[in-house]
Amino acid sequence: MKLKSWVPVKSLIVISLLLILIIPIGIVIYYFQPIVVKGVVDHKTLVGVKNGNAKTLLMITPYGIIINDESVKSYVSGGDILYEELIRNISRYYDEVYCTISIRVSTNDPLNNLGPGETLAYIADAKYFSLLDIGSKVEFVITRLDPLKISRVISVEK
Repeated sequence: MKLKSWVPVKSLIVISLLLILIIPIGIVIYYFQPIVVKGVVDHKTLVGVKNGNAKTLLMITPYGIIINDESVKSYVSGGDILYEELIRNISRYYDEVYCTISIRVSTNDPLNNLGPGETLAYIADAKYFSLLDIGSKVEFVITRLDPLKISRVISVEK
């Protein structure tokens, strides 16, 4: 039996190739789609991880600064903290050092199932840890790929 026309086969090949290209693009768009969340900074924490054990090194709250690691004290002078320098130097003693910023959201955070008034500790880069003060109103972006991390700060109102 001979095929009379290659048109249907060619069409299937073209459609298959298009699907191979479109589906990954759709997945990338879905996971990197920005979700904008607004809220107020409640407190900030610097955490060190060594041998699988996490330790709070520094916590900044509305009521003061709590220092749980002696090596952090030298970087706190008169309430001014050089976060990026602190993190760079503390990283020598820990396997991993990361910053969390606890934000009381004023809008929904659908990726973390939060409603207005609820608080979550988002992971943040050192630059955002330095930028955001306790009580600051912040508008920021998270993504489905990493919903617990602040990927970008849109605006800050101090």
